[in-house]
Amino acid sequence: MEEITLFYATTNKAKLHNMYYRLRNHPVKILCPDDLNIHIGVDENGKTAVENALLKASAYFQAVKMPTIAGDSGMNIQGLPQEEQPGLYVRRVNGKILTDDEMIDYYSGLAGRAGKDCILNYFTGIALITGKGTFTKVLKEVPLRLSPVPNTNRKHRGNPLDVISLLEDGRYFNDLSDEERTALDEAGEAEFTNWIVSNLF
Repeated sequence: MEEITLFYATTNKAKLHNMYYRLRNHPVKILCPDDLNIHIGVDENGKTAVENALLKASAYFQAVKMPTIAGDSGMNIQGLPQEEQPGLYVRRVNGKILTDDEMIDYYSGLAGRAGKDCILNYFTGIALITGKGTFTKVLKEVPLRLSPVPNTNRKHRGNPLDVISLLEDGRYFNDLSDEERTALDEAGEAEFTNWIVSNLF
């Protein structure tokens, strides 16, 4: 099987790290905007994560002329009223783009108000465009509980909310290794990886 180059339309280090790890056993070379010095301002005005992913994937596919994948994520938090749900605007609050520390402070504050029922549900819309066509998928991750107390270890792979996300056993998500993260949702990870590979080759 010949190697295929896949352009990933993101500069998010966490997403790139996860994609490299996910496809590590397949003949896929991953490039991103920084690798080609191509940065396109895409107006992500879709109503869903999939629509936004399609907007990004289409713009970059036209520019790089190679298989292109893009994603857009959002989240819902159980225990919060609808007007406080982040939806597709996780980092944007009241018109302001939050820094990593501001995100941790804001969402840990929400968790403190919501109490033990503050359950975080991530969803991601994915769009993959190749010579074979356009493919989309919605991913839902394992629910996590938001903690009002941030981990003393504030290192993360690009998602600051990992610092306040707890597993059922009380561990913070940002303390997990790549292997532990994959094992957490092994079936979902395998399904997503197979979906990418089957549509690439």
